[in-house]
Formats: sequence, structure tokens, C-alpha cells
Amino acid sequence: MAGYNLQPFDGKTDFSIWQQKVKGILIQQKVFKAIDGKYADNISDDKKLEDDEYAYSSIILNLSDSVIRKVGKQESAKELWKKLEELYTETSLPSKLFLLENFLRYKLDLSKNTDENIDDFTKLIQDIKLTGDKNIDDYSPIVLLNAILETYGDVKAAIKYGRDNVNLETVVSGLKSKEMDLKTNKPSQNQNEVNLLGEEQRTETQTINIGDTVKVEVGVEEGVTQGLNTE
Repeated sequence: MAGYNLQPFDGKTDFSIWQQKVKGILIQQKVFKAIDGKYADNISDDKKLEDDEYAYSSIILNLSDSVIRKVGKQESAKELWKKLEELYTETSLPSKLFLLENFLRYKLDLSKNTDENIDDFTKLIQDIKLTGDKNIDDYSPIVLLNAILETYGDVKAAIKYGRDNVNLETVVSGLKSKEMDLKTNKPSQNQNEVNLLGEEQRTETQTINIGDTVKVEVGVEEGVTQGLNTE
């Protein structure tokens, strides 16, 4: 696929991410209509065939040999697209229940930073959406809020009680603000910090920005919140 550096899908990497990238390329090439069939009434059969061949080649050339063997010979780009979804999208009830269980039990990974944790959480949401659950975004902010560690308890409290409405962006903003605050405030001889890895230490009162309107002042001593003020 000239002009694009896309890693061929080998069945082991994230199919949903690969599929989104290929869809974007097909849209840029103006041939995604060969997949969704949204043609105007005046489009000729020859034009449809041309688009289908272009889309088919763009997809097949970005598949590994092993995946091509699995999908077998498909007659059109649409059939090829559908076959890939059947093979690499988990839509069965056991798979959906497994994903939902992982979603509801999700906790921040102590060995990763905020961006890495959010990336894992977002991938889990996308996988659930692929099973047909389109309402998962309604619960995502609460699940992520409950996934916050005790060392970030001040952030959790500020988000829960400092806003009328909580969305995913608010929670992510709070986590990143806390992480940045811990990185920029260097500990002195009598001051320590609590980092994402859960190391409980001593610190002075800090002011943390949560989004645009909420600020929280906290004092933490050996991992225990001493005070909480919101404005």
C-alpha cells in the first residue's frame, strides 16, 4: 500500500486497531463503499467492480501469509472484511462475559504509568464494543474511578464529590494531573511523595487541578490523607 507504513496483521496483534487503520486508508482511497455498500444510485457496476478490486488488494496486501491461509479465497472485499471479523472478533457470550468481568474488576497496574494504564483500559472498552455492547461508555467513568488506587484517594474523592457529572476525560485528567504533580514536586529531607508504584511516603499539602473547575488540596503522611478541601 504505497504511502502507508502499516504492519501486516498476523493474527497476534490488536485486530481492532489494525482494522481501524485499514478503514481509514480505504476511506482516503475513496473505496470503503466497497465494504459498506453505500453507493449512490447512479454509480455504474464497472465503478463498483473497480472499487472492490482496489479495496480487496489494499486489505489482502496487509495480511500475513498465515492469516491469508485462514481467511481462504474470498470473492470480494466485503466478504474478505466480514471473514476477518468472524475470525478475529470475539462475539460469543462466554467471550463477552469474560471481557465484562475483566472490565468490572479492572485496577490500575502499579508497574505502568497513567498513559499505559489508560491504553489498556481503552483497549478493553473497544474489545467489549466489538461484541455488540454499544452502551459500555456509560459505565466506563465509574469503572475507571473505582480502579483508582488508595494512593490516589484524594483524586478519587475530588472527582466524586467535586462535580455534578463525571465523564471518562475527567477521570483521566485527574489521574494525569496527580501523576504530573508527583513528578514535578521534588521531595526534600523531610518531605516524600507517593508515586504510582504505591510507595507510601510523607509530603506537604499539595494543590491538584482536576479538569477546569475543581481543585483539591491534600496532605498525605505515610500514604494517609490528612485533609481534603475542594473549591
